[in-house]
Amino acid sequence: MAVWLAQWLGPLLLVSLWGLLAPASLLRRLGEHIQQFQESSAQGLGLSLGPGAAALPKVGWLEQLLDPFNVSDRRSFLQIVLHSLGQKCLSFSRAETVAQLRSTEPQLSGVGDRQWLYQTCTEFGFYVTCENPRCPFSQLPALPSQLDLCEQVFGLSALSVAQAVAQTNSYYGGQTPGANKVLFVNGDTDPWHVLSVTQALGSSESTLLIRTGSHCLDMAPERPSDSPSLRLGRQNIFQQLQTWLKLAKESQIKGEV
Repeated sequence: MAVWLAQWLGPLLLVSLWGLLAPASLLRRLGEHIQQFQESSAQGLGLSLGPGAAALPKVGWLEQLLDPFNVSDRRSFLQIVLHSLGQKCLSFSRAETVAQLRSTEPQLSGVGDRQWLYQTCTEFGFYVTCENPRCPFSQLPALPSQLDLCEQVFGLSALSVAQAVAQTNSYYGGQTPGANKVLFVNGDTDPWHVLSVTQALGSSESTLLIRTGSHCLDMAPERPSDSPSLRLGRQNIFQQLQTWLKLAKESQIKGEV
């Protein structure tokens, strides 16, 4: 998780903060995520970046008073981020990105990027776009450009990707998987939650949507900075597990009698 943060935090900020409508809430949410990583590291949870990787931003790095709508402040903010990541600049070359993804040599940074791309091209898509005019991020990563990577890196056409996604949905059931005793947990600020099951399909296929929750946030250890909605979500998960485990135990006892 920390490796992912160091790899993508810089580009994400550079793309989003230079937009015309970069909201202040983006800075606040970013600060919350950084704080959670810092707390995890302080608790000795082993979220290290490994040799040769950039360090996590230091405590207090976001405490400076910065106005995201002011050009000079935006530059200052980007300088702080780049310094915290131990980088002087970030490349936005499409050709360089393709070359890196084509490489099969072991790398210290970007570990898993090529594998993840291959899985999206051959299984489930999962491409995140920002086509709403109010979206604070760049609209450049549109679906065609994402699909072009499958062609440029692996020689897989957009049609083959669509067929692979259809096959995956057919095999696993898509948003009606027909599961047994599964709780689908999502955060409403996670862009991938729309691909999940968000409406209960019965007592054995429950759902939980955590307000202001981000990607996999409920799976992280408890922290003092956790929001009330996240705390309540974890309680609901625990209660649901208790209910199903109790039913399983009762069923086992009946089977032994």
